[in-house]
Amino acid sequence: MSQQYTVREFAELASVTVRTLHHYERLGLLKPRRSRAGYRLYTLRELERLEQIVALKFLGVPLKQIKSLLDRDPLALPEALRVQLKILEGKRQLLDRAIYAISEAIATIQSGKPAGPALLQNIIGVIKMQNDIDFRQKYFSQEAWMKLKKIDKQASFEERMGKPRAWINLICDVKAAIEEDPASEKAQALAARWMEQIETSSHGDSGIKAGWTNAWRDREHWPAADRSRIESYDLEEIVEFIGKAMSAPMKKYYLDEAWTKLMNLQKQPDREELRKAYIELYRDIEAALEENPSSPKAQALAARWIELSEAASGGDAEIQTGGRRALEDRHNWPTWLQHQAAARYDLTYKVFDRVVTFAEKAIAQLRK
Repeated sequence: MSQQYTVREFAELASVTVRTLHHYERLGLLKPRRSRAGYRLYTLRELERLEQIVALKFLGVPLKQIKSLLDRDPLALPEALRVQLKILEGKRQLLDRAIYAISEAIATIQSGKPAGPALLQNIIGVIKMQNDIDFRQKYFSQEAWMKLKKIDKQASFEERMGKPRAWINLICDVKAAIEEDPASEKAQALAARWMEQIETSSHGDSGIKAGWTNAWRDREHWPAADRSRIESYDLEEIVEFIGKAMSAPMKKYYLDEAWTKLMNLQKQPDREELRKAYIELYRDIEAALEENPSSPKAQALAARWIELSEAASGGDAEIQTGGRRALEDRHNWPTWLQHQAAARYDLTYKVFDRVVTFAEKAIAQLRK
């Protein structure tokens, strides 16, 4: 048996704090064994794992993504590293520009010339550009980022100022209603406003929306000044409440145990891949809407739908039953939920409804 270390011994060996080890354990990144008395025991195997975590964290890979890369999807590691390489190369270019600007300033001053405003503005501009890219650009695809910058550049001053004011007003209204039942009429109205504001901020573009979503998920790595704004507005509590309000219309279709299981499944790192698979399926069904639901092509699409439903539910029959109930009652969903569900798959609600209707008929034929 390999040598075992207590948490303090292992922390000293790995040159990290005990608090860091506990944090990694909570995230599922490290899983030490337990003695009969319940004490954590680490081996050299955990040390190797920790070295991988530290290396990926140094490269800027978020901790939640590190768990996915090391546990579930080793084939995705090269792609993740390529993304980080691109980010680091961008940082290097900016650092080179900053070094050059500062060197020029030093040379100018040492030559006896005055350090004019233009000289210092150049340095400030380079540093500001680096901070902006570090904080925002890395969360967006290149296409989405360029689109966002173009839209923002064309916006009027009133439009640019109106967006943060609208968010602040909404956040304050949610804060005032934090004790409300998430299923109440008031909470549902706030959820509708929240979704409307997301659409406004993302300009209805799924790529931009994905970028802002990525940014929020990685908020623990935001610059200190931006993290402090979250604390000042109690955003964690507010977002948690809005999440419950948004879930309330759907929760009623599931048994309590099935809903709890579904919420745990939603936290799994493979959900984005499932969403992409659904997007592809929805597009294929949209292209086949004129087919007879009993045709071979329609039956193949129905089989793919059932296969994805199995994957999305983790094979749980009660979750699948709840999902079917929800879709069957989709015409009674709140309007914001209809649009949210459709937008998740890059569709309008009208097309989403037609796709689901076709799938229901094809599945009914398949099960005959």
